[in-house]
Amino acid sequence: MINLSLRTSNTEPPSPTPPSTRPTSVGKVANFLVKIRRNVPAHCIESSSGDAPQSHSGVEEGMECQKREPMEVTDTFICLGAVNVKLLLRASRGVLLETAEHIGGNALVDERWTCTIREPKNRNGTFKVQIHYSASAARSTYPDPHRPVSLDSARSIPGLMTIVKRNDI
Repeated sequence: MINLSLRTSNTEPPSPTPPSTRPTSVGKVANFLVKIRRNVPAHCIESSSGDAPQSHSGVEEGMECQKREPMEVTDTFICLGAVNVKLLLRASRGVLLETAEHIGGNALVDERWTCTIREPKNRNGTFKVQIHYSASAARSTYPDPHRPVSLDSARSIPGLMTIVKRNDI
């Protein structure tokens, strides 16, 4: 009795599970990738004026009376392309200064701000910027400088900024 068996090195042993008969579609793969992307937390860039309230030099010394009226504003901006935090801080501070003028003040003291930028998940997305600005309205013989305190601490994203929305979220 002769037993012949052929073995070649290219022959693979049979797999324990048969291959799936359903092919994976492009749509299923895309949905899977979208689900994974949604679970990734958004990256945030935070900056602030510091822990303690600050005033511009001369404004606090020139106060006519020591009465101060605390105020605060929280602005939310949707920006496209870039984020110019200095410009957005000026806009938020301008709202506070207008409110101070309506109640009889002409300057802001004890200023403090924080800025949070949520970066988009994709390259062409929009940035969500939240600015919280607090200050006290006061009367001073020294003119208000019309600029936020600690502008050097503001962290921006370079490029051409387009403001799409403000406070409509």
